[in-house]
Amino acid sequence: MKNLRGVLCVGVLALSMTAFAQPELHEAIDAGDIATAQKIVKKGAAEEIYCGKLSAEDAVKVYEKIFKSMPYESFSNCQSQFSYGYGEKVCANAKAMDACTEVISYLLFEGENGNVKATETLEKVAKAALKTKAYAKAVKVPVDTSMWFACPKKKGPAREACVDECYAQANKMNDSLRTESCGTNPEHFVDTTIKVTRPSPLYEKLRTGLLEGYWKTPKSNAERFAKIMQASAKTLSIPDTSVINLAYVDRWAAKHKADSTALPGGELFRFCTAWQPAVDSILTAKEFETRCPVFESFVDNRDNQTYKVKEINGTRWFVENLNYAIEDKSMCYDREDENCKIYGRLYTQESALMACPEGTHLATDDDWKMLEIYAGGANTAAERLRSNGSDDYAFTAAFAGYANKNGISVIQGEGAYFWTSKDVGDGRGIARSMFATDKEVSSIPVDKKFWLSVRCVVDAAPAEKAAPATAE
Repeated sequence: MKNLRGVLCVGVLALSMTAFAQPELHEAIDAGDIATAQKIVKKGAAEEIYCGKLSAEDAVKVYEKIFKSMPYESFSNCQSQFSYGYGEKVCANAKAMDACTEVISYLLFEGENGNVKATETLEKVAKAALKTKAYAKAVKVPVDTSMWFACPKKKGPAREACVDECYAQANKMNDSLRTESCGTNPEHFVDTTIKVTRPSPLYEKLRTGLLEGYWKTPKSNAERFAKIMQASAKTLSIPDTSVINLAYVDRWAAKHKADSTALPGGELFRFCTAWQPAVDSILTAKEFETRCPVFESFVDNRDNQTYKVKEINGTRWFVENLNYAIEDKSMCYDREDENCKIYGRLYTQESALMACPEGTHLATDDDWKMLEIYAGGANTAAERLRSNGSDDYAFTAAFAGYANKNGISVIQGEGAYFWTSKDVGDGRGIARSMFATDKEVSSIPVDKKFWLSVRCVVDAAPAEKAAPATAE
């Protein structure tokens, strides 16, 4: 019904206009000509809401009045721009709960995929939504069910049929008490619809999204989810025991100590990323030998970016995707700079071979094989290496997706693809891939002109020799 309503509203908008200029609007927006786009919309000469590649700020400049009057339809046509540019305002509008709920769903999904901007925006949007009292109201929703209703009291065919129905249904349900009552107080089982009170759908979406999102998002983004959860817990009725904070970590460690079980690496590193060294203090107090992982820092002198490095079985890996810009030979996912900040850059294999800074090299096929073996074998290694998995080695494989040779970007948030230095001929090189929901790390041949992520490995000093990999 919501989608139909959106079509009707847009139709009314279009029919009210005396002169249509949709092609001109598309051209102006695609060219970044905000002034012209504003004039076209102001004249009422737009047949539909079109945002193209507009920034959130520019989309609001062009469509603010439409965003305000048609929030649900505006979100449907401009999900990103509406959410980032107008989400906080729409969630302060007591009459726009449907649109606000959609914005929150969008930001939660993007945040789960590691989008820092989405999580930062979600914090503001959630605050505005929880201040809007109308959103807190429980709702009554129709539910189809079956219930027992008393048979007619007056003797006659109707009562007799009802009594027979009572016995038949009771026997079918093996309900001996009901069978006994059919003779004295007969009832029949009737399909009906009742209204059930449910908590606010927006509150439910936010409550569930925060609790699940904390564990799904890459650990580098998890603290932001925890912060929103802590600020919203009282309003959303999240139990104290479910709120992720240092008290939660203390209870988590105490339970593993009492059960004599090892601390799950993925959960530990998630806590450590947010609250080290306080987490180490908790572990010390509980007499655990395990501690938060220790990272080295590697500064790329070419652009002064700093990368975390972790030694894993004798090999010093970058545990972040490379983000060094090579003109015309590297790109951001969807060619949006924000994606590079989150996921690093994408490279062809040719550019990947020259991208790693001096003193490091593009991970080789052998580097990856050793890592996979150490992480339990290629068939299960992804579970221990991915940023939203158990991540026992703090490798933090981020799902940056890839772009094909035409530069079309796909499956960000779902798949991670990394170049190796290996060439298999026929215009293809070897890459490693893993997915958010699978355990396997795959070795696959990929067209060298595709754009994938890069992990660098710090060169071993002449005297250094990596320890042989062993399966756990």
